[in-house]
Amino acid sequence: MRPIIRKAFDVVRGFVATHKYAWLVLYFPVYVLAFFIIEQNTPTEGYWVTDLPIDEHIPFVPGFAVFYIIWYPLFAAVGIPTLIKDGAAFKRWMVYLMITLSGTLVFDVLVPNGQHLRPENVEIDGLGTWIMSIIWAADTPTNVFPSMHVLGCLGDIACCFDSKLFKPWMRAVITILCVLCMASTVLVKQHAFIDTVGAAAVAAVVLLIVYRSRLAHRPARL
Repeated sequence: MRPIIRKAFDVVRGFVATHKYAWLVLYFPVYVLAFFIIEQNTPTEGYWVTDLPIDEHIPFVPGFAVFYIIWYPLFAAVGIPTLIKDGAAFKRWMVYLMITLSGTLVFDVLVPNGQHLRPENVEIDGLGTWIMSIIWAADTPTNVFPSMHVLGCLGDIACCFDSKLFKPWMRAVITILCVLCMASTVLVKQHAFIDTVGAAAVAAVVLLIVYRSRLAHRPARL
């Protein structure tokens, strides 16, 4: 067992030695830890409620829970190939994520927020409601503005169009899945409408900053 572990360690060390930007992936465990620390210390009352009248007209569609959790595989689908074969695109993607996700955490500390849209007494009668019951048990409806799901999805779309690794059909699939994932945030009542709109506005600004040189020199790529 030890030789296998030693060999795996040598492979990882060799990869990091030739792909020094790989250290950027350490941001993710730091981000997750910070998210849960902030989550545990968010006040249970007196925070900004992001609900709007428009949210009352958005139906609860538990089937979209499948698209909600696809957020995580989408990160891998974009991040792993670029990490291995396109360091420049990977670094731009990571810079975007670090700015938007870290900024969201700071905002949530300064302006605690949440939504009151989750339906009560939902019967677990299918895959969607089962998934949502697990998510709701682990994740409180606080710190929802701006939607990190939307921020992440828009970053994934930008990255797959930025990198030459992704063929047109791959970009189409990733974009469609990201759009469905973003739609799911309101359809499974994880976010209010303003959470998604706010995230889109933040993402637009940061994308222009991070990818401005790409937009200027290769307009067809993004």
